[in-house]
Amino acid sequence: MSILIDTGVFYAFYNKRDIHHLDSICLLIHILEGRYGKPYTTDLVISETYTLLRYRIGHNTAMAFLYALKKSKIEILFIDQDDYEDVVKLLSSYPDRRLSFTDAFILHASMKYDIKYLASYDERSFSGLIQVFGKGYAKALPEEEIRRIASLLKVFK
Repeated sequence: MSILIDTGVFYAFYNKRDIHHLDSICLLIHILEGRYGKPYTTDLVISETYTLLRYRIGHNTAMAFLYALKKSKIEILFIDQDDYEDVVKLLSSYPDRRLSFTDAFILHASMKYDIKYLASYDERSFSGLIQVFGKGYAKALPEEEIRRIASLLKVFK
């Protein structure tokens, strides 16, 4: 079992005003605890996340993301020439779906590495293609689990 992590999950973790902030905290803690198997993300997701954090929140937050990612057990999947060609084919096969290039690489990587789960808030783009979860993640947890996660966060402050 393994999971891919999309841009929005990382971004909402760092943006306290984001509607999915608590979802991202809970989800990333569970992912890092191994509840969904081996965690992956892509170099394109990292690029998007860094850019969003850099220009919407600030340089220090964007760098904190990169440093935290480096220390985590999240494996980064890098696009190569063969992947590029496959992503272009994938994009051409879904002309009515609103897939970004990054989203198409996520789908390609999920197929190439047999990854069944995606942590994302972009359900529309991925619907029917991979199992997505993220929206409402925290609300689905028992209250005692929210308290446990909150106590973990106090340790890091």
